[in-house]
Amino acid sequence: MYISNVNSASINMKSISMQHISTDDNYQFESFDDLTMIYINKGAAIYHNDNDNYEIKKRDLILLNPNHTIEIEPVRKLEYIRIDVAGILFTSSLEINSDEKLFIINDSFRTIKHYLDLALLEDGHRFRGTDIILKRLVECIIVHILRNNQLSIKDASVQIKHDEIERIQDFIRDNYKNKITLDQLADLVDINKYYLIRLFKQKTGLSPIDYLIHVRLSEAEKLLSQTTTNISEISDIVGFHSPSHFSKTFRESNQMTPSAYRKLYKSQDK
Repeated sequence: MYISNVNSASINMKSISMQHISTDDNYQFESFDDLTMIYINKGAAIYHNDNDNYEIKKRDLILLNPNHTIEIEPVRKLEYIRIDVAGILFTSSLEINSDEKLFIINDSFRTIKHYLDLALLEDGHRFRGTDIILKRLVECIIVHILRNNQLSIKDASVQIKHDEIERIQDFIRDNYKNKITLDQLADLVDINKYYLIRLFKQKTGLSPIDYLIHVRLSEAEKLLSQTTTNISEISDIVGFHSPSHFSKTFRESNQMTPSAYRKLYKSQDK
Protein backbone atom coordinates (compact mmCIF):
# COMPACT_ATOMS: atom_id res chain seq x y z
CA MET A 1 0.00 0.00 0.00
CA TYR A 2 1.29 3.50 -0.89
CA ILE A 3 4.24 2.03 -2.77
CA SER A 4 5.10 5.45 -4.22
CA ASN A 5 6.62 6.35 -0.82
CA VAL A 6 9.62 4.19 -1.71
CA ASN A 7 10.66 6.60 -4.48
CA SER A 8 10.99 9.56 -2.13
CA ALA A 9 12.44 7.72 0.88
CA SER A 10 16.15 7.78 1.75
CA ILE A 11 16.65 4.01 1.97
CA ASN A 12 20.11 2.56 2.53
CA MET A 13 21.02 -1.08 3.25
CA LYS A 14 23.76 -0.86 5.90
CA SER A 15 24.45 -4.58 6.30
CA ILE A 16 23.23 -8.05 5.40
CA SER A 17 24.41 -11.38 6.80
CA MET A 18 23.41 -15.00 7.29
CA GLN A 19 23.45 -16.01 10.97
CA HIS A 20 22.62 -19.02 13.17
CA ILE A 21 21.23 -19.57 16.67
CA SER A 22 21.34 -22.85 18.58
CA THR A 23 18.56 -24.11 20.84
CA ASP A 24 20.69 -23.80 23.99
CA ASP A 25 19.63 -20.36 25.16
CA ASN A 26 17.10 -17.62 24.67
CA TYR A 27 18.22 -14.90 22.30
CA GLN A 28 17.50 -11.21 21.76
CA PHE A 29 17.05 -9.44 18.44
CA GLU A 30 17.94 -5.75 18.80
CA SER A 31 17.48 -3.13 16.10
CA PHE A 32 19.61 -0.28 17.55
CA ASP A 33 19.28 2.95 15.49
CA ASP A 34 18.12 1.35 12.24
CA LEU A 35 15.26 -0.74 10.92
CA THR A 36 16.16 -4.43 11.23
CA MET A 37 14.61 -7.18 9.13
CA ILE A 38 15.05 -10.79 10.24
CA TYR A 39 14.18 -13.46 7.65
CA ILE A 40 13.77 -16.98 9.09
CA ASN A 41 15.36 -19.32 6.56
CA LYS A 42 15.31 -22.50 8.65
CA GLY A 43 14.05 -23.53 12.07
CA ALA A 44 11.43 -22.12 14.44
CA ALA A 45 11.23 -20.14 17.66
CA ILE A 46 8.83 -18.76 20.26
CA TYR A 47 8.56 -15.00 20.53
CA HIS A 48 7.79 -13.76 24.05
CA ASN A 49 5.71 -10.59 24.35
CA ASP A 50 4.54 -9.70 27.87
CA ASN A 51 2.46 -12.70 28.93
CA ASP A 52 1.82 -13.98 25.40
CA ASN A 53 3.85 -16.35 23.23
CA TYR A 54 3.87 -16.42 19.43
CA GLU A 55 5.45 -18.89 17.02
CA ILE A 56 8.02 -17.67 14.52
CA LYS A 57 8.53 -20.11 11.67
CA LYS A 58 10.30 -20.64 8.37
CA ARG A 59 9.72 -17.84 5.80
CA ASP A 60 8.57 -15.38 8.45
CA LEU A 61 10.01 -11.88 8.14
CA ILE A 62 10.35 -9.93 11.38
CA LEU A 63 10.30 -6.14 10.94
CA LEU A 64 11.90 -4.44 13.95
CA ASN A 65 11.63 -0.66 13.97
CA PRO A 66 14.64 1.29 15.33
CA ASN A 67 15.58 1.02 19.01
CA HIS A 68 13.54 -2.06 19.82
CA THR A 69 14.40 -5.47 21.28
CA ILE A 70 12.52 -8.77 21.28
CA GLU A 71 13.37 -12.01 23.06
CA ILE A 72 12.95 -15.36 21.35
CA GLU A 73 13.33 -18.98 22.43
CA PRO A 74 14.60 -21.21 19.58
CA VAL A 75 12.59 -24.42 19.21
CA ARG A 76 14.84 -25.73 16.44
CA LYS A 77 18.21 -24.38 15.34
CA LEU A 78 17.62 -21.11 13.54
CA GLU A 79 19.21 -19.97 10.32
CA TYR A 80 18.25 -16.43 9.47
CA ILE A 81 19.20 -13.48 7.30
CA ARG A 82 19.60 -10.15 9.07
CA ILE A 83 19.29 -6.89 7.13
CA ASP A 84 19.84 -3.47 8.72
CA VAL A 85 18.29 -0.59 6.78
CA ALA A 86 18.73 3.11 7.48
CA GLY A 87 16.26 5.87 6.65
CA ILE A 88 12.81 4.37 7.22
CA LEU A 89 10.54 2.58 9.64
CA PHE A 90 7.30 0.66 9.14
CA THR A 91 3.87 1.69 10.36
CA SER A 92 0.39 0.26 9.97
CA SER A 93 -1.49 1.69 6.99
CA LEU A 94 -4.73 1.01 8.88
CA GLU A 95 -3.61 3.04 11.91
CA ILE A 96 -1.26 5.71 10.60
CA ASN A 97 -0.37 7.10 14.04
CA SER A 98 0.50 3.68 15.43
CA ASP A 99 3.77 3.49 17.39
CA GLU A 100 4.04 -0.27 16.87
CA LYS A 101 7.67 -1.39 16.93
CA LEU A 102 7.26 -4.91 15.57
CA PHE A 103 5.54 -6.49 12.55
CA ILE A 104 5.76 -10.12 11.42
CA ILE A 105 4.77 -11.14 7.90
CA ASN A 106 5.14 -14.37 5.92
CA ASP A 107 6.93 -14.79 2.60
CA SER A 108 4.67 -17.59 1.41
CA PHE A 109 5.80 -17.40 -2.23
CA ARG A 110 9.53 -16.94 -1.39
CA THR A 111 9.68 -13.70 -3.38
CA ILE A 112 11.49 -11.82 -0.61
CA LYS A 113 13.92 -14.72 -0.19
CA HIS A 114 14.82 -14.44 -3.86
CA TYR A 115 15.87 -10.79 -3.43
CA LEU A 116 17.73 -11.60 -0.21
CA ASP A 117 19.73 -14.35 -1.93
CA LEU A 118 20.75 -11.88 -4.63
CA ALA A 119 21.72 -9.31 -1.98
CA LEU A 120 23.84 -11.86 -0.07
CA LEU A 121 25.59 -12.84 -3.29
CA GLU A 122 26.28 -9.21 -4.23
CA ASP A 123 27.48 -8.30 -0.73
CA GLY A 124 29.82 -11.30 -0.69
CA HIS A 125 31.43 -10.31 -4.00
CA ARG A 126 31.63 -6.54 -3.76
CA PHE A 127 32.63 -4.59 -6.84
CA ARG A 128 31.90 -1.28 -8.50
CA GLY A 129 28.21 -0.45 -8.12
CA THR A 130 27.57 -2.92 -5.29
CA ASP A 131 26.00 -0.28 -3.02
CA ILE A 132 23.65 0.81 -5.82
CA ILE A 133 22.56 -2.78 -6.47
CA LEU A 134 22.00 -3.43 -2.75
CA LYS A 135 19.92 -0.25 -2.48
CA ARG A 136 17.73 -1.36 -5.40
CA LEU A 137 17.33 -4.87 -3.99
CA VAL A 138 16.21 -3.62 -0.57
CA GLU A 139 13.78 -1.26 -2.33
CA CYS A 140 12.37 -4.29 -4.18
CA ILE A 141 11.94 -6.08 -0.84
CA ILE A 142 10.14 -3.09 0.69
CA VAL A 143 7.85 -2.70 -2.35
CA HIS A 144 6.90 -6.37 -2.06
CA ILE A 145 6.17 -5.94 1.67
CA LEU A 146 3.99 -2.87 1.05
CA ARG A 147 2.20 -4.48 -1.89
CA ASN A 148 1.09 -7.53 0.07
CA ASN A 149 0.52 -6.22 3.61
CA GLN A 150 -1.38 -3.41 5.34
CA LEU A 151 1.81 -1.47 6.02
CA SER A 152 3.33 1.85 5.07
CA ILE A 153 6.76 3.41 5.55
CA LYS A 154 7.84 6.78 6.88
CA ASP A 155 11.00 8.77 7.45
CA ALA A 156 12.87 7.43 10.48
CA SER A 157 14.88 10.61 10.98
CA VAL A 158 11.98 12.74 12.21
CA GLN A 159 10.13 11.43 15.26
CA ILE A 160 8.79 14.69 16.69
CA LYS A 161 5.15 15.63 16.97
CA HIS A 162 3.70 18.52 15.03
CA ASP A 163 0.48 19.95 16.46
CA GLU A 164 -0.29 21.37 13.03
CA ILE A 165 -0.18 17.91 11.47
CA GLU A 166 -2.45 16.43 14.13
CA ARG A 167 -4.86 19.31 13.56
CA ILE A 168 -4.93 18.57 9.83
CA GLN A 169 -5.49 14.86 10.49
CA ASP A 170 -8.45 15.72 12.73
CA PHE A 171 -9.83 18.06 10.08
CA ILE A 172 -9.57 15.40 7.37
CA ARG A 173 -11.25 12.76 9.55
CA ASP A 174 -14.09 15.17 10.32
CA ASN A 175 -14.55 16.44 6.76
CA TYR A 176 -13.51 13.58 4.46
CA LYS A 177 -17.01 13.57 2.88
CA ASN A 178 -16.41 17.06 1.48
CA LYS A 179 -14.00 18.37 -1.13
CA ILE A 180 -10.65 19.08 0.53
CA THR A 181 -7.74 20.78 -1.24
CA LEU A 182 -4.09 21.14 -0.31
CA ASP A 183 -4.45 24.93 -0.31
CA GLN A 184 -7.32 24.61 2.14
CA LEU A 185 -5.22 22.49 4.50
CA ALA A 186 -2.25 24.86 4.24
CA ASP A 187 -4.48 27.83 5.10
CA LEU A 188 -5.88 25.93 8.07
CA VAL A 189 -2.49 25.90 9.84
CA ASP A 190 -0.89 28.86 8.01
CA ILE A 191 1.98 26.80 6.54
CA ASN A 192 3.39 26.82 3.02
CA LYS A 193 1.72 23.91 1.23
CA TYR A 194 5.01 22.40 0.01
CA TYR A 195 6.49 22.53 3.51
CA LEU A 196 3.22 21.06 4.80
CA ILE A 197 3.54 18.07 2.47
CA ARG A 198 7.07 17.45 3.76
CA LEU A 199 6.08 17.67 7.46
CA PHE A 200 2.95 15.58 6.98
CA LYS A 201 4.84 12.83 5.15
CA GLN A 202 7.57 12.78 7.79
CA LYS A 203 5.02 12.18 10.52
CA THR A 204 2.56 9.84 8.79
CA GLY A 205 4.40 8.36 5.84
CA LEU A 206 1.68 9.75 3.53
CA SER A 207 1.00 13.00 1.75
CA PRO A 208 -2.08 14.91 2.98
CA ILE A 209 -4.02 13.83 -0.12
CA ASP A 210 -2.99 10.18 0.29
CA TYR A 211 -4.11 10.39 3.93
CA LEU A 212 -7.48 11.77 2.79
CA ILE A 213 -7.82 8.85 0.36
CA HIS A 214 -6.81 6.43 3.13
CA VAL A 215 -9.59 7.79 5.41
CA ARG A 216 -12.16 7.67 2.62
CA LEU A 217 -11.28 4.10 1.65
CA SER A 218 -11.36 2.96 5.28
CA GLU A 219 -14.87 4.34 5.64
CA ALA A 220 -15.88 2.75 2.33
CA GLU A 221 -14.60 -0.64 3.51
CA LYS A 222 -16.81 -0.37 6.61
CA LEU A 223 -19.87 0.46 4.52
CA LEU A 224 -19.17 -2.33 2.04
CA SER A 225 -18.74 -4.94 4.76
CA GLN A 226 -21.42 -3.77 7.22
CA THR A 227 -24.25 -2.42 5.02
CA THR A 228 -26.08 -3.14 1.79
CA THR A 229 -25.78 0.44 0.58
CA ASN A 230 -25.41 0.75 -3.19
CA ILE A 231 -21.77 1.14 -4.28
CA SER A 232 -22.44 4.36 -6.17
CA GLU A 233 -24.05 5.78 -3.03
CA ILE A 234 -21.04 4.72 -0.95
CA SER A 235 -18.82 6.54 -3.44
CA ASP A 236 -20.76 9.75 -2.79
CA ILE A 237 -20.99 9.21 0.98
CA VAL A 238 -17.22 8.93 1.44
CA GLY A 239 -16.45 11.93 -0.76
CA PHE A 240 -15.42 10.57 -4.15
CA HIS A 241 -18.56 11.80 -5.99
CA SER A 242 -17.52 9.71 -9.01
CA PRO A 243 -18.26 5.98 -8.94
CA SER A 244 -15.65 5.25 -11.61
CA HIS A 245 -12.93 7.17 -9.73
CA PHE A 246 -13.95 5.46 -6.50
CA SER A 247 -13.77 1.99 -8.08
CA LYS A 248 -10.39 2.71 -9.68
CA THR A 249 -8.89 4.05 -6.43
CA PHE A 250 -10.36 1.23 -4.36
CA ARG A 251 -9.00 -1.39 -6.77
CA GLU A 252 -5.50 0.17 -6.72
CA SER A 253 -5.46 0.05 -2.91
CA ASN A 254 -7.11 -3.32 -2.27
CA GLN A 255 -6.28 -5.24 -5.46
CA MET A 256 -10.00 -5.87 -5.99
CA THR A 257 -13.14 -3.95 -6.93
CA PRO A 258 -15.63 -2.71 -4.29
CA SER A 259 -18.15 -5.37 -5.36
CA ALA A 260 -15.51 -8.12 -5.08
CA TYR A 261 -14.55 -6.81 -1.63
CA ARG A 262 -18.19 -6.99 -0.52
CA LYS A 263 -18.56 -10.54 -1.86
CA LEU A 264 -15.32 -11.63 -0.18
CA TYR A 265 -16.43 -10.22 3.17
CA LYS A 266 -19.82 -11.95 2.91
CA SER A 267 -18.19 -15.30 2.04
CA GLN A 268 -15.87 -15.03 5.06
CA ASP A 269 -18.80 -14.14 7.30
CA LYS A 270 -20.65 -17.39 6.54
